[in-house]
Amino acid sequence: MAKRGHRSKTKLEASICEEMKRRGVAHEHRVLHYRVRMETGKVTRYDPAIVAHRGPILFLVEPCLSYTPGGGAVERHTRFLDQHSAELVFVLVAPKPVAERLPPESYDELYTDAEVPVLVRRIRDQDPRKIARPFQKRRTSAPGATESP
Repeated sequence: MAKRGHRSKTKLEASICEEMKRRGVAHEHRVLHYRVRMETGKVTRYDPAIVAHRGPILFLVEPCLSYTPGGGAVERHTRFLDQHSAELVFVLVAPKPVAERLPPESYDELYTDAEVPVLVRRIRDQDPRKIARPFQKRRTSAPGATESP
């Protein structure tokens, strides 16, 4: 696992990285380390895949290639947001069939793999002197999930 540089674990992460390089968005891979307390009480480590700063605003970008209802990754993302969300913007990028099923509480912002250029422009264009722009969450087909206001 790379601590610095631009080594990607998946093709989706590599495509996000390449678009960030192309658009001049400075970023790093797996340089931050968090501890997340799961519902069971167990503490698990979480190292976000891509970290990008816009002034004091921290964007954590995480590829998400699959969704399992009640699965570990979605629970970890949701618990992570519960415990750390005031500090950052947590972004998931997923293939469209996966994105359509992700529960809104598991991300701050969600983009499909086809929307990577939109995500990178959004990060690049974020004014570092202002609060992060609000993101309208999507409807999801995940059981019991609803659209956020």
